[in-house]
Amino acid sequence: MAAGFPPDDAGRGPGVPPEGPPRVPSSVLETLSGRRIVLVVTGGVAAYKAAALARLLAKSGALVRTAMTEAGTRFVTPLTFEAVTGGECRVSMWDRDRFDIAHVSWAGWAELALVAPATADFLARAAAGLAGDFASSVILASRAPVVFCPAMNTGMLEHPATRANLAILVARAGATVMGSPEGPLACGTSGAGRMAEPRDIALQAARVLCRGALDGKRALVTSGATVEPWDDVRVITNRSSGRMGAEIARACWVMGADVTLLSGPSAEDAGIASGDSFRQERVTDCRDLLARVGAEAGAADLLVMNAAPADFRPSSAVAGKIRKAGGVPELALVPNPDVLRSVGGLKKPGSVWVGFAAEPEDGAMASAMSKLRSKGLDLIAVNATSAFGGEVTGITLLDAGGGTALSVPDGSPKFAAAWLVVKAAAERLGKPGRPEEAP
Repeated sequence: MAAGFPPDDAGRGPGVPPEGPPRVPSSVLETLSGRRIVLVVTGGVAAYKAAALARLLAKSGALVRTAMTEAGTRFVTPLTFEAVTGGECRVSMWDRDRFDIAHVSWAGWAELALVAPATADFLARAAAGLAGDFASSVILASRAPVVFCPAMNTGMLEHPATRANLAILVARAGATVMGSPEGPLACGTSGAGRMAEPRDIALQAARVLCRGALDGKRALVTSGATVEPWDDVRVITNRSSGRMGAEIARACWVMGADVTLLSGPSAEDAGIASGDSFRQERVTDCRDLLARVGAEAGAADLLVMNAAPADFRPSSAVAGKIRKAGGVPELALVPNPDVLRSVGGLKKPGSVWVGFAAEPEDGAMASAMSKLRSKGLDLIAVNATSAFGGEVTGITLLDAGGGTALSVPDGSPKFAAAWLVVKAAAERLGKPGRPEEAP
């Protein structure tokens, strides 16, 4: 940040980071903690959702200042944004009690600008480089990344002028444009043009601010338990909730990767909108998982196998439902294929493969190291079976050299563990780095 800008909202001087080591986020939105965001609110009905977005950003720890257009104040008052963020809200270039070129100082202060809602009028002015009010002046003066969240009538959104303006903003300024979901609109029609939901916008903000370690990389993550049918009603499965895999997928995506998450039928949803950079698909049994991993693994820069596939399956599935009247049935089991061992030959040069080993405490490290070497992994994360289904975990990450790359203490939030594991893996895709320790 250039000299002369005022201290930030936490009282620190210009460009001075928080004291102490970087804090490991405990949730995906906590990656926004301490980040400086200017929220631009323009004159659309969706401005009411901008207030919810502002509150979510502030609750996640972001430092938020709000710039509103005059039209925006017709829908929500500036006082609302100051109340929910604790940060300043400005509307006019001329409302000041001292000399302060505020649009310049705000532009330099911001690490990210979010325009939500972004009306057709504001998009046109931004594309033309106009700066007739405080909000548009901040956008023009800032060199921070900008995320536009269009919200308007379908006809306005699909008009060639609006499409051209969006293309100009992406091409010239490298802006990010959020999708406009379909649904009921304020004009009484239904179609594309709704503003993206606050959580989706906050997640996109986190990705824009955190991307880099995996920017341009393709990550394949598996999560949750497979189900092996016994009859048309009953299955053999395990207690894996898929939460750790979902957190790993979130960490990969926030760091910039294009992510494919293959999840068991009941695994946790990652909560990231499907699009070009993220997709979550469901698998059923172990053989289905093997087929899907086999189709994707060869293109992955990073593979994280966190799924808990069943080791065994019924030798044959019974059609219909097994009835109690027939007495206690016999259940014959056969082994399932080992997914990692089966796809090992697909690993492309330079990629990093990470496995997980849920082990009881006795002999856990020796058993995990044996798995790492036999399956051609670069890293293996050892966690206790007691972590299944919970929100916290402890992990020891072993590398192929036999050393401990990372230790995450028991009781750590699963996203914090995922963040550290993904960072350790990302370092191996580039320059080797010193492993981080969990807090």
